[in-house]
Amino acid sequence: MPKLDGVRERQHQPIFDTLTRGIGIGTVNNLTQLFGNANVGNRALTNLQTPGVLASDQTYVVKAMRCAMWFQSLADSEFAAFGSLTALNTNVTGTNSRAEDLYSLLAYGAYLQFIAGDKPQFYAPLWYTPAGGGISGVTTENSRHALSNGVPSQEAIMLLAKDIHVPARQNIAVTIEFFPFPRLGNGQGGAIGADLSPLDYLNQFDGAKLVQVFLDGIRTRDVQ
Repeated sequence: MPKLDGVRERQHQPIFDTLTRGIGIGTVNNLTQLFGNANVGNRALTNLQTPGVLASDQTYVVKAMRCAMWFQSLADSEFAAFGSLTALNTNVTGTNSRAEDLYSLLAYGAYLQFIAGDKPQFYAPLWYTPAGGGISGVTTENSRHALSNGVPSQEAIMLLAKDIHVPARQNIAVTIEFFPFPRLGNGQGGAIGADLSPLDYLNQFDGAKLVQVFLDGIRTRDVQ
């Protein structure tokens, strides 16, 4: 059916793209750009249909930004029972303590920038853009006890103070920039050998991992 001329509909539909999703050692680069060519066509990674722009003269009003994170060690005998992961389980080294570390390392060591057209619109560390869902609580499983991806409540998301309007055919992009925690003095008990790199921790973690960015708001499109 062809579109109805002059008739538009408004729809609450988040747009998302993925920094990393899978298991095993990764190859995420610093200043990775999302909402480009890399993931279009893979519905598990993005729902963007056209690289860098909205499809079919759609417009968008961004009202909130979210970053969803999930990390899980596979070095756990529980995973051997289902999914034919027995061989994988014996080779994985990333522990659940390391998985919990990644929540805070990325929250405070990675920064998100949203660009509309050729102008940066928003720049903040990932802790500033909680997902409003996901992991939140405490555990006694290992040496780490608190883990959080923000409070799992829609009231806890980061609403923009002012909507960001994305007109038809205007390019959009999100970049993720990682900053190491540099050495400060000699540290405890002698010199620290290297800066602490959240990006290295993310790539070297060989369990299950997911980092996705969501633009949340109202999409306007032609009625068909």
